[in-house]
Amino acid sequence: MAAEAVPLSVAFDGNLRIAFVPSGSSAKSVAILAANPVKDLTYSLKKFDSQITEETIDDPRLTLKQKLTQPGKSSQTIEIQYVFGDPTTDTAYSTLVEGTKGQIVLRYSIDNATAWTVGQLVDIVTIQCGKQRKDAPVENGVQTVTQTLFVTGVTQSDVALVA
Repeated sequence: MAAEAVPLSVAFDGNLRIAFVPSGSSAKSVAILAANPVKDLTYSLKKFDSQITEETIDDPRLTLKQKLTQPGKSSQTIEIQYVFGDPTTDTAYSTLVEGTKGQIVLRYSIDNATAWTVGQLVDIVTIQCGKQRKDAPVENGVQTVTQTLFVTGVTQSDVALVA
């Protein structure tokens, strides 16, 4: 019996690109992703915490000794933290203003410096920005802002980019 092939692993460092696309623009389009007003958030963020939870539907049977279940609704929460210094020039702070709607585009496993290209797979999350919360000061650290991004549409996973 042949040994199982070892799957390729890719470090997150330098291989996760994150962009914000305003509402009304196609987040699947390479032309849109390469143009204004799309904002690249890749190096502004310190944390991108996306959690997906799934509810369980009980499916009991009268005489069955085992309790059956089915998958229920899922929900996604996103909390980000980014560097903060000058509110007029900080990309994340000036882009993700409370109430702003748009889409977050996440590209995994490709070097950050690589241009958006037709056929690359991305995740697209439709969001509305929550309050920008300046974090407490810390010794020997940088100023940061924490913010919730409310998921307002169905998340699209592994979507191929188009022209």
